[in-house]
Amino acid sequence: MKNVIKFLLFIAYSTSIFFLPNNVFILLFALFNLFVMIISKVKIKKVIRMSLQVLPFIIFTFVINCLLDTLINSIWIGVKLLIVCNITVIYSQTIDVLTLAETIKALCSPLKLFKINTDEIKVMVCISLSMLPILKKDLFEVKEACIAKNITFNVKNMKIILSKFFLSLLSRVNQIEESLIAKGYGSE
Repeated sequence: MKNVIKFLLFIAYSTSIFFLPNNVFILLFALFNLFVMIISKVKIKKVIRMSLQVLPFIIFTFVINCLLDTLINSIWIGVKLLIVCNITVIYSQTIDVLTLAETIKALCSPLKLFKINTDEIKVMVCISLSMLPILKKDLFEVKEACIAKNITFNVKNMKIILSKFFLSLLSRVNQIEESLIAKGYGSE
């Protein structure tokens, strides 16, 4: 129950950042993020490094907002996104995959009224979150293989690059399916 409350507070906090006015509240949110980092004993350098990894997305959003809105509003949106990404990194450092899957399973428990198996939701969340680092590694390997074969990593060669990546992805999915079948998961 503690993790469910923590998750719901995280969602409410992240959402509220975008609904509050562009003023001193932003500074309070940034200070609160710093406070949460210190309380949860998360490595500040790691959080900053991981938060900066989403900087291209934030800059892209900023540029799009500059085209559609004023510069001041674009800056506020960029700052709000940075704060949300920062608290997301902090949250991800304080919870593991299995705990998050258990939390989502608990949140989906009302779905049992519709005869939906929440254990399957838990397994899907675990597999999905566990696959992300593997997919990142596979994409990096495909990129390195392209560099070794003197294939430039651009839009023109995307068909070759993505075909290798998706073949690897389908192979991984097949392995997961076979291991779940071997363990008897889903058999009636």
